[in-house]
Amino acid sequence: KSVEADGDKTTITLERIGLMPMPIDLYVTTKNGDSASYYIPLRMMRGEKENPTPEVAREQLEDWPWTHPTYSFTIDMPIDKIESLMIDPSRLMADLKQENNSWSKE
Repeated sequence: KSVEADGDKTTITLERIGLMPMPIDLYVTTKNGDSASYYIPLRMMRGEKENPTPEVAREQLEDWPWTHPTYSFTIDMPIDKIESLMIDPSRLMADLKQENNSWSKE
């Protein structure tokens, strides 16, 4: 939904499209080629799923309640260092419209 500068951090807001809640794997690629991974479980889940890319360290964020259509979180990275964001790069999620899973800095 949005990616905004927040001082030396970045606030990311995701929006669930449709009615099916899903846990989210979000990958951040920096301008220098480094990667970071963030996992957002659903509150209704019991436990967490395995990291699909164990070579990239993953930070688990707060649960996303299924009753909330949006979810916002802040990462400790300035927006000017971010090259792109990608939801579900491993394509394991049941998602019919993968074209809205990425963001690139313009």
